[in-house]
Amino acid sequence: GASSVDGNIISLSWRDEVGFVHDLETLSYKKDFPITGEGWGLTYDGTRLIMSDGTNRLRFLNPDSFEETGSLPVFVNGRPLPRLNELEWINGEVWANIWQQDVIARINPETGQVAGFIDLSGIYPNRQDPFDDVLNGIAFDPESERLFVTGKRWSKIFEIRLIGQDEE
Repeated sequence: GASSVDGNIISLSWRDEVGFVHDLETLSYKKDFPITGEGWGLTYDGTRLIMSDGTNRLRFLNPDSFEETGSLPVFVNGRPLPRLNELEWINGEVWANIWQQDVIARINPETGQVAGFIDLSGIYPNRQDPFDDVLNGIAFDPESERLFVTGKRWSKIFEIRLIGQDEE
C-alpha cells in the first residue's frame, strides 16, 4: 500500500513490518518506520493514514509519527469482512478491494459498516493464475472524479464509471 501525504509517498512492506517515506517529486528515500503486522493497503483521509493488514480491521496511523492511534473492525450484515486489501479514500468513504474477489467494499470510516459493494466480476477475463492475477489496485482523482482499477500482474489499467441501479 502507498499514499501521498504532504509532499511524501508513504508505503508499506507486505511482511517485513516496515513503512517507508519517499519524496513525492524525486522518489528519494527519506526514512523508514516500524509497523506491526503485514502492510496490505494504505490511504490518507486528510488527517490520518488508514492501513489494512489483511484482516477485517482498519488501522489508523498518525501521519507525522506513524504511531497507531486506533482501529476499527469492518462488518457487513453483522459479520466481519476479512481480507481487506488495497485502500482508497473516496468522497468520505474508505474503498477496499477484497483479496481474491472482484469486488470493492465501500466502508463507512466512522462505523466500519459496509455501505455497499462494487461488482467488478469479469473486468479482466484473461487471467493466467486465479490465485495471483487478482484485483489489487484502486486509484481516484478527486479533481476529475475519475476512478481507476487494476490488478496484480494485470497488463491493463481500467478507468471505470459507476452507475446507480436507477441508471442501468
